[in-house]
Amino acid sequence: MTTANPLGVSRREIEVLALVGARLSNADIAGRLYLSVRTVENHVSSLLRKYGVADRRALAEVAAQVAAGVAEPGRLAGAPATLTRFIGRDFERALLLGALRDGRLVTLHGPGGVGKTRLAVEVARAAGSLFPSGRMFIDLIPVREGYVAQALAAELGVSERPRESLEEAIVARMGDGRFLLILDNCEHVIDAAAAFAERLLSVCPGVRILATSRERLGIRGERTVRLGPLPLSSDAEILFGDRASLADPEFAADPAAVAEICARLDGLPLAIELAAARISALGVGGVLAGLGDSLRLLAGGRGTDERHHSLRAVIGWSYDLLDDEERGFFRQLAVFAGAFVLNAASAVTLVGGRGTAADLLGRLADKGLLVHQRATPDRWRLLETVRAFAAERLRADGEEAQARERHRAWFAAHAAELERRIGGQWRDEFDVVACDLRAALAGCPPGPDPVAHGLARALGHLAFARRFLKEALGHYEQAAARAPSPSIAARDLADAAGCALLLNFSPDRAFELLFAAADQACRAGDGDAQAIALARAVEIAARHTGSYPATMQDERLKDALQHAASVGDPAHPPVAAALAAAEVWSTAPVKFKLDPNLARIAEQTARAAADPVLISASLDATRTAATAAGRLRDAYRISTERVSLLASMDQNSPRAAAEIADTYNMVCTDAIGVGDLPAALAFADLGSEDDPLGLTECDRPWGLLKRAHFRRYGAGCAWLALLISGLRSRHSAR
Repeated sequence: MTTANPLGVSRREIEVLALVGARLSNADIAGRLYLSVRTVENHVSSLLRKYGVADRRALAEVAAQVAAGVAEPGRLAGAPATLTRFIGRDFERALLLGALRDGRLVTLHGPGGVGKTRLAVEVARAAGSLFPSGRMFIDLIPVREGYVAQALAAELGVSERPRESLEEAIVARMGDGRFLLILDNCEHVIDAAAAFAERLLSVCPGVRILATSRERLGIRGERTVRLGPLPLSSDAEILFGDRASLADPEFAADPAAVAEICARLDGLPLAIELAAARISALGVGGVLAGLGDSLRLLAGGRGTDERHHSLRAVIGWSYDLLDDEERGFFRQLAVFAGAFVLNAASAVTLVGGRGTAADLLGRLADKGLLVHQRATPDRWRLLETVRAFAAERLRADGEEAQARERHRAWFAAHAAELERRIGGQWRDEFDVVACDLRAALAGCPPGPDPVAHGLARALGHLAFARRFLKEALGHYEQAAARAPSPSIAARDLADAAGCALLLNFSPDRAFELLFAAADQACRAGDGDAQAIALARAVEIAARHTGSYPATMQDERLKDALQHAASVGDPAHPPVAAALAAAEVWSTAPVKFKLDPNLARIAEQTARAAADPVLISASLDATRTAATAAGRLRDAYRISTERVSLLASMDQNSPRAAAEIADTYNMVCTDAIGVGDLPAALAFADLGSEDDPLGLTECDRPWGLLKRAHFRRYGAGCAWLALLISGLRSRHSAR
């Protein structure tokens, strides 16, 4: 086991950590690594100190995270950088730490600008020893209602697999580990966040959730802590003085004047920080004068909470102090759902180039209206309360439609550029901008449109390559609805069918999507495309398990195949291959008892088409016929040939995905059938490593071997189960 480790953990310590994770004693580890027991004890003590965990059980959980590829197990992942010191909140911090020790779900709730996020981050950092498996900060501000799971999956680095939803993948990844999740800013997706939290807590006993929201989640077992303003005559004034000193190192003011400012701002931390940012330009007297004017202008503002009036007032006051160029730039930044880069800000706001945009970003950050996230490349974002104010001003000035149109255009182009980078370095950037891509698509007008179609199709491909399979299916369907022509819609629907088939290997949804694709191809006058879609629908209905073979009239399959033959050109190799595949699978008198002659014809026509996906599908027909005839070694040989085709398939193509996954499953099954268990383990490992298209978590070597054998060959071979258990022990010790 190796890992890039910033904690200074040595290679030998990594080896010891792996064996601690395997629950070996110090004596066993010493024997395995040819060390003294005292040396092992020293290594374990060093690991406990470096990872900041309290005991051996916690260290074993760290080992599991390292084995899963987590570069810095136990660290607080995804949290915003804190560039200023944390002030006050000692009582609330202790209260939250105690609640997390005793409860599974703790919700920190209070008004906007009161400091919920910063306090949650501080508590999470202080609670590191309680959560050796990891602590993750999930920013829900840019997340739309249906994408809460994606936000956590991106942080965990998990994806959907065949027969395993994204939520199930998250549960499998977290297992029994002791994790802390911070779900930040839940209020705008409160129902989705509550449902997700409830499910996760019900199946992952070691998970604790700290949620921040303007309201409680309202689910069983929830503990709530309400956060109010900072106390006056103490922490509020300390905060103002600290932030004012950052803005003006020579800051010195009459304590009574500072107390008056904090009182006018009701002790709200965000309002205090925004006001303190103006000290260098206005001084205490100017800040007091500005607050007085703004509060009079905004008296009786929206809402019933007076603290909201103060926050809105101070943001409005800061906005009024901007010059015209800054105000226009600030308003248009409201269209971004999440963090954004300089190029995006320049294009969406039309301020006159990167240089001008960079200058304006810096000026707004200096004035506390923008948060600078130092990354590669640098990113900026608006706090949600500030973004809501900017959006209100954008609408009031009649600029929203044009700004959102520019936002759509930029992200449509960016999606296309990311799509071209699939296979290289693209995934981390996609995770950052995914919320803006989704928001841009959601804001597109209905009906056919080239920009909307390109964005939907690119987002479908990106989501599929990221293994957000259910999401990809929806985007491809949206692409079909926005396609500029029937032939393009047919292609989109065929890709949607590939996603649907991979999700659970059930033909139901894929069958209907392929029929819809055939209808679009008919409208386009493309008989070959229509024939291929119909033949593919017939093939998967007969080939893959699901409801259709049991409930659908054979006549529908027969009619569809006949219609496909009548509209397609059999001299065209892809058409001939599709028709032959459909025939061999759909004419079997008993499921999987295929005619070997028809299987050979399907293989010959597929080879003539020189398409690895078609060839693999035809080889599956010949191996299935061989299996039905009891020729298990022939079946295994054919399956290994299918494996050799995988290198020529695009694993990020929905069309190829189900074929890749089926290849891995069948070669393991056939290896078991001939008793070649080491090869079966090797193929299972290969399938596990070949991105998420191979084997699901429950299909890892030993689970797959037992399930496949008992499903295909009966449960009477107790010796096989014992042998597999022995192989599992050997595999775990490698």
